[in-house]
Amino acid sequence: MSMIFTNPNQLEEWVEASLGIQERYGIEKALGYVIGEKFYNLVDTLHFARKRVRQIEEERKKPDYNPIVDRSTKKRKHVENLDETYERKKVIILEAEGLLLKFAFLINQAFEPYEIRKYFESHPRLGVHGHVGTDEQYEFMVKHGAINHSIETEVEDALIFGDMLKYFGM
Repeated sequence: MSMIFTNPNQLEEWVEASLGIQERYGIEKALGYVIGEKFYNLVDTLHFARKRVRQIEEERKKPDYNPIVDRSTKKRKHVENLDETYERKKVIILEAEGLLLKFAFLINQAFEPYEIRKYFESHPRLGVHGHVGTDEQYEFMVKHGAINHSIETEVEDALIFGDMLKYFGM
């Protein structure tokens, strides 16, 4: 059973959808969807899981480590078992790495290598807003707080972009 997807054919469906986007809107939009959004989100999931594992490993080093932690947000409180979270995130890391290898393979089968290379060389904006709006629309959403844009998000996106390149052998 997958920890990431409930649909076992999710990757294939995304690639198929991207081919439909290519027919209607062109290669840039298709690759923006399948690589810039879907592949990016999966790499982001991997990065988040790795970050959480590192955080818990640091907590475990403390002499007064207690795996049971009370968490609260504005609307609710809950208890987290860090040991369970750690094990779950480790499984997600392994699954995400395998899914990314398969996803890159499927994308490489659907699109020409030069098209993928050209997409990456264009230094695209990543995430769902990367391919659906204009630069002006994106800047408007950032300005009004609809999209979180900071030096931290820029650094994280650069790290994700570097990992994306690796999965495509670039």
